Formats: sequence, C-alpha cells, structure tokens
Amino acid sequence: MEDSRESFQTNGMVPTLRSLAPKVVVAGVLPFIGYNLLRPHVGSDATALEAVTLFPVADVGVERWRRGRFEPIGMIALVGIALGLVGAVVSHGDATLLKLRESVITGALGVVCLVSLFLRRPVMFFLGRTFATGGDPKAVAEFNTIWDRPGAPRRFRRVTAVWGVGLLGEAVGRTILAYTLSTGRFLAVTPVLGWGVIGGLIWYTVKERRAGERLAALHSAR
Repeated sequence: MEDSRESFQTNGMVPTLRSLAPKVVVAGVLPFIGYNLLRPHVGSDATALEAVTLFPVADVGVERWRRGRFEPIGMIALVGIALGLVGAVVSHGDATLLKLRESVITGALGVVCLVSLFLRRPVMFFLGRTFATGGDPKAVAEFNTIWDRPGAPRRFRRVTAVWGVGLLGEAVGRTILAYTLSTGRFLAVTPVLGWGVIGGLIWYTVKERRAGERLAALHSAR
C-alpha cells in the first residue's frame, strides 16, 4: 500500500523528456526555421525574432486550452517573451536583448533555487508538487507528507542546488553565445545547449526521486 501511494505522489512530479519533446520543436526548431525564412524579407534581426515568438506564445495558449490553466513553464516562457519584447522596444530594435530573454529567466530561476536553500522548504519541492498534483487540494495535502519521510528534505535540497547551478551555468553560456554568434547561429546552437542542460537536470532529478522511493519502500517493509 505504501509503495503504491509513493508512486501516486511522485508520478508526474518531474516532466518526462518525452513530454518535453514537442516543446523542443516549438521553442527550438520552429523559431529557427521561421527566422531563416522570414529574415530576408524584413528590415532587422529584431523584427524577425519578434515574429517567431508567435510559436512559444501559441504553445502556451494551446496548453491553457487543453488543461484549463497555465503551466509554470508556460508562465515563465511568457514572462521571458514579454521582457525580451520590452527590452527590444527600449533599445530601439536591438536584437541582443531578445536573444537574452531566456538567459534572464533561467538565471533568475537559478538564483531563486539557490536562495530557497536557506528557507524551510526549497523551491523544487513546490515545483514538484505543482507538476504532481495539478493543484488538487487533496493531492497537495498527500504530497506534503513526502517531506516528513526519511532523507526527503536532504534530497529536495540537493536537487534544488543542482538545478540552481545548472540553470545559472546555462544562462551564462547563453549570454556568451548571444554576444559572440550571429542570430542565425545563435538560434541553431542555443536549443541544443538549453535542452541539453534541462535534459541532464531532469535525468538527475528522476534518479534522486527513484532513490527516495526505494528508501521509502525499505522503511515501510520494516
């Protein structure tokens, strides 16, 4: 009984690579193709980049329609797009700020992760709860009991620290590429960097989650 409850509570806690694959296409492949098709017909890199933000915005809209609510990743993407567009307007069409919009978001999330290590519960506990429960009050209450299990606080803090360092590293790498690569090359390279980092972080998180499940099964068998 304990094993099945543990599986219920942690299932969906981490988005799978398979579930993220369509987002790789929408956030990486389609903007790259759209930019290269559009760029010869517009006056600047910034205009082409602004146009291809349609793809991630449409993805967020579809998710909202399918699930009836905004997902955390979708909200983060919208904030990043808004910051990039505002920055481009303020800087009179400078494409650099549009390229840096995701660096600002991932860097800020990395800082939030590291700062939350000093709080009662780190941010990855709350993100995991959001993905696992969908906001259902009963599921949230059940998920909260995970924190009281042996080793759970330490695992959540370790995962949060790894995500913080990984996201900050990705933001620094993306920023360097924004200033050193042409826009076309930047759009080709950064999805590999970004999703490679996210994939590695998800793999590590799943590994930690399974270790926690094994430990919980061990204790329940005693």
